[in-house]
Amino acid sequence: MFRRSCLHVLPLSTPHVRIPKQWVFLGITLLTPLLLFGVAEVIARVVWPEGGLPMFVESPIGNGQYLVANRSVARRWFARERVPPAPMPEPFARQKPARGFRVFVLGESSTAGFPYPRNGTFSRVLRDMLRDVLPDDSVEVVNLGIAATNTYALADIAREVMAQSPDAVLIYAGHNEYYGALGAASTENVVGSSPVVKRAYLWTLRSRVVLALRRLLQGRPPSGPEGETATLMESRAGNRDIPPDSEIYRRGVRQFESNLLRLVRVFRDEDVPVFIGSLASNLRDQPPLAARANRGPERADGTLINARRTLAMGDATLAQLMFARARDLDVVRFRAPTEFNLVVDRIAKQTGARYVPIAEAAAREAPGGVPGNEFFLEHVHPNRRGYATIARIFFESMRDAGFAGRTARLERLRTPEDYYASMQLTAFDERIVRHTVRTLTTRWPFVPPTRRNDYRRSYTPTDLFDSLAFGVSGGASWETGKLRLAEEYERHGQFDLAAAEYRGLVRDAPFFEEPLRLLARMLLAAGNEKEAEAALERALRLRPSTAAANTLATLAL
Repeated sequence: MFRRSCLHVLPLSTPHVRIPKQWVFLGITLLTPLLLFGVAEVIARVVWPEGGLPMFVESPIGNGQYLVANRSVARRWFARERVPPAPMPEPFARQKPARGFRVFVLGESSTAGFPYPRNGTFSRVLRDMLRDVLPDDSVEVVNLGIAATNTYALADIAREVMAQSPDAVLIYAGHNEYYGALGAASTENVVGSSPVVKRAYLWTLRSRVVLALRRLLQGRPPSGPEGETATLMESRAGNRDIPPDSEIYRRGVRQFESNLLRLVRVFRDEDVPVFIGSLASNLRDQPPLAARANRGPERADGTLINARRTLAMGDATLAQLMFARARDLDVVRFRAPTEFNLVVDRIAKQTGARYVPIAEAAAREAPGGVPGNEFFLEHVHPNRRGYATIARIFFESMRDAGFAGRTARLERLRTPEDYYASMQLTAFDERIVRHTVRTLTTRWPFVPPTRRNDYRRSYTPTDLFDSLAFGVSGGASWETGKLRLAEEYERHGQFDLAAAEYRGLVRDAPFFEEPLRLLARMLLAAGNEKEAEAALERALRLRPSTAAANTLATLAL
């Protein structure tokens, strides 16, 4: 009995836990601002629905079937620029096709094809090549290049790009790590020097409230003297002289490696192939940029002079090293130093990405192995031939990687000259480029600030052709310029020249039927009925029209 009574278990009661009032008040104090911020965020999203800055938005064409890069997305990185740079408008399917092969191209102004109109980008040449060898796939190559940005911007959009199910990602970036938005020596650097803090700042810009506050606090955009508008190169450069042994120089290298690694890992963690191009720049024909610290026999100027002498004496191997050394000593850092390509190689090996030898290709095709004006327009931006070469080198790397498992018909690949011609760039486009380059190179950093010239104020166009090109180089509509010039050619009976301008519009706007109809009219006037018929058939497939149908019927009769 005694044992049983000992085993009798009395019911247990849970003691009442008292939470001190001060902890309750502390919790309320801490949570109230977060709650108020959340309420403000909800209200901001309701009353300001267009206030966000997503990477992709619905395309104005296609009845909601397509997405396109947001033209305002660069406001994330340019707080003070009244009209920030914008990505190209290249629609892609909202719902990826079953046999879709989707490639995103990330980078800066060289990726965006500067200073060419959109048909000059290497991404469009690459698209032509991929469509030729992958005829059974729906190939999309979407260019997200934005001028004056750097790897902070690329890392910032990486997950948004990943959400669109890429089959490959191409990266050509690195020249803007110092003076590009949020760069190590940039005026667009509002949150200090730490990459962690800068990335956290960019993350907060997903908030409408934060964007609204920044909009209220942002300053006026910078401008040159006497009302001159500064170029992006001038206005973004803060610390202009950056010696190779300085802390700012090291900071730029660290941010490039840190951001590039984060960017690549977003895609490699999902087994998406990544192709990173090595950075090419003009070594032979671009003198060190305008800075007193570049002068002297042991500095950039003197090293370049000795490199040219060495090359003239026939020692190409030593000259190549000396030209690269002159570029690396240039304290005005608009050309990525040699160390950046070592970073690209290291990250490619570390992550399983592909190192794409762009710089090596530029050297291989240059006299003496030293890239110059045969590839570049000025310091880093390729000419038409250079952009076509970059497309070919990226294509070859994708080919060697197996096109993500797709069956390629390489016998369909055309010659490099065919793809070069298919860019559909006319003498008018080249004149636009000439004016844009002159606008750039008559100012700092190509000349000292005391010798800069406002090219756009001082130049007088010579005729209608030149006037239209000059206007487009200054921001006027490229499409309107080409249409006006084509009309002038037609008025003078120069039907082939008019057709060439319309071909450029057709290439740039494949979703619209009007350029095809205009092209067909010029081809018929020039006596090219076969090509005109093909253009009209394409126009009818895009949007049936009485004019196109009547012209086709007349041709059939």
